[in-house]
Amino acid sequence: ALLAQVEFGDFGRPFSASGSSQSKSYQTLKQVLDRFYPKHYRRTVSEEQLRQLLQHLSARWSSLRGRSSSECVRIYLTVARKWPFFGAKLFQAVCVTSSLEPNASVWLAVHENGISVLDHNSIKLLLSYSYKNLMTFGGCKKDFMLVVRHCSGTDPSKDKPTEKLLFAMDAPKIREITLLISSYINSAHQQKAIAHHLSAPALMVAQPISLKSKDLRSKSPPLEHPSKAPTRL
Repeated sequence: ALLAQVEFGDFGRPFSASGSSQSKSYQTLKQVLDRFYPKHYRRTVSEEQLRQLLQHLSARWSSLRGRSSSECVRIYLTVARKWPFFGAKLFQAVCVTSSLEPNASVWLAVHENGISVLDHNSIKLLLSYSYKNLMTFGGCKKDFMLVVRHCSGTDPSKDKPTEKLLFAMDAPKIREITLLISSYINSAHQQKAIAHHLSAPALMVAQPISLKSKDLRSKSPPLEHPSKAPTRL
């Protein structure tokens, strides 16, 4: 509803459950759903559920009447930032070999703290791995591979064996996610190096400067002879 208010402005007239599918309000709401509602959610929606969804959208959109675009954007960002994976890049994938259900559709969320596996439909968190537990990653034949290390508690010496995860993805997406993960890891290493450099003790100690008294004495500037006044003709 917020995106509809930003894009189209105030909603014309409320949509009723008994309204015709040829009405202008129905067509406008359908256009909003086609543009902003995720396609994978619409595939499993029945006609009755679609009508209820349109009615709910109509009510929420009508409640935003008079709201400016900037105000709607501010509200949208405030709500979006509450999601734990706000700002993450999502990649659609299918599980090949992992601790998850085989052939299950998932989202791979790449963010600054690591990689998370989300359920494709509910976007709920299934698995999460920090970059320090990531042993290797990249393309493996036609799949995307993650080799992760499972830690037991906080003692690194009690690490469990590593696990190899394979996800079916398109080749361009495999390259994109590999480069993105590399970028996050390199950035983390650079930040650690900078922090270590700034916290290191100074290697050079300022030496006191000793000046002799004669060096401190200022020399008087030479006296200048007054110039002759111009001659009047």
